[in-house]
Amino acid sequence: MSHEFPRYVIFVDQDDEEGVMLAAPLEDGDRDYFVNGILPTLRPLSDEEYMHGPVYILHTLAKSSYILYQGDVYWCVEWEPGLIVVRFSPTGALAWTALRSPNPEFAGRTPNEADIRYYKEDAENHQYNLVFNAWDAQFEEIERTWKSFTRATDETVQAFDAAMAHVQRLGEQMEARYPNQEAIAQWREQSRQNLQQWAGEGVRILPR
Repeated sequence: MSHEFPRYVIFVDQDDEEGVMLAAPLEDGDRDYFVNGILPTLRPLSDEEYMHGPVYILHTLAKSSYILYQGDVYWCVEWEPGLIVVRFSPTGALAWTALRSPNPEFAGRTPNEADIRYYKEDAENHQYNLVFNAWDAQFEEIERTWKSFTRATDETVQAFDAAMAHVQRLGEQMEARYPNQEAIAQWREQSRQNLQQWAGEGVRILPR
């Protein structure tokens, strides 16, 4: 399978198998927003920054999705100020971006002047779609049918695993680095603060 076009990747229990990988193409508008809107905003992220920032999200109930594109995996998370996207690469290089939600009142915030100016009530919320098209499909078979999810090819599985290998090793390092609950609690709070500070108000992708 070609990885020229971005595809969602999810894991489900299917046909008496656990953790079966399925994949589906992004819809046209979401694909354009992802490729031409989000990807240009990515900036480098060091291992230490990842381990003291975005990885904190794994310890929350935040909704997220995975997108495989040209051999890289993009972790998309619904998170203040709208959408956090982290890129995992087979080379081990990391990158990320924090986007401002087009919803002026996202997470109960008070909208600023620009939020109101650029808000279009009838516009498609691509940030929402990029997370929940995959998230909902993990739990609802009808969603998988509607979104054209099919069993991932061996090539897709291998590409996903290769892109995630480095970050898996970072997870193992963190387990060794924080051996007790007190250390973990301190790390969580510091990482939460870091993530909030680094994300800031987020990058605004203007409607086209």
